[in-house]
Amino acid sequence: MRTASKMRSQQPHISGALGVPQARFGPAALAWRPHPLLTALFYNVGPFAALVAVWALVVALIHPSVAVLPSPLRVAEEVVFTLRSGVLPDYVQRSLARLLLTAAAVIPLGVMAGLLVGLVRPAAATLMPVFRYLTAIPAIAWLPVFLVTLGFNETSIVATAAYGFFFPVLFNTLVGVQTVPRVLRSAIRTLGGTGFHVIRDVLVPGALPSIAAGMRLGFAYGWRALIAAEMLVAQGGLGHLLFRAQSVGFTPRMVAGMVVIGTLAAAIDFFLMEPLEERTVRRWGTVRP
Repeated sequence: MRTASKMRSQQPHISGALGVPQARFGPAALAWRPHPLLTALFYNVGPFAALVAVWALVVALIHPSVAVLPSPLRVAEEVVFTLRSGVLPDYVQRSLARLLLTAAAVIPLGVMAGLLVGLVRPAAATLMPVFRYLTAIPAIAWLPVFLVTLGFNETSIVATAAYGFFFPVLFNTLVGVQTVPRVLRSAIRTLGGTGFHVIRDVLVPGALPSIAAGMRLGFAYGWRALIAAEMLVAQGGLGHLLFRAQSVGFTPRMVAGMVVIGTLAAAIDFFLMEPLEERTVRRWGTVRP
């Protein structure tokens, strides 16, 4: 027994003398974790790489017509061609400019409307059914009305996107205001604060996590409505790129346009909207680092 215990006590020194890291013999070997960047790439890029691989495999096995299902390589060639010709950068710039204009106009309006309605519970109870009814109407369904009243121009496109963007921001702001405990409002009043102080120091910070979630959701709905409106109004943009390709039956460009639309949306959500929501929740919500 003494010999066995003595050998075990000398094992780390022997392994060190042989140049073998001691971590291999201890529990630290089980604590290895991949780099966060590798983990992020695996979960965010891996599924798309697998999808492209399956797509290429299907094309290689059944050999469909290019008009039915172009290969990933053919779509990539079309993306490169539209980039070099200047068509894709111009259309991307137009779509993103419209989205930015829509967000700049809708977010302040949605937040202010949500705060005002949320301050008065009877108003919230009365208007909520109306808001739900209007939300059930797709934004693209309003496009014919906008075309008649506003004409075939940029205003109709932005108005359609704004309709889809507005209600998620409004709803989430309203929900955020209603979830703020009333005791906090009373505390501000007791300390001599006015209605402005209640809004600035209690309601807005308390509703910020819901507002950030509403902005993220509104972006998704507004982006879809924007692309659909561009298809029909024919004023440039990625939606118009798809519609022009469809009119001549050019499937590779249609698929290339869809890839660009999805990539832009995913990039904006991953690099802008998701970090904004997470930081807001960590700062003002219930999540703590």
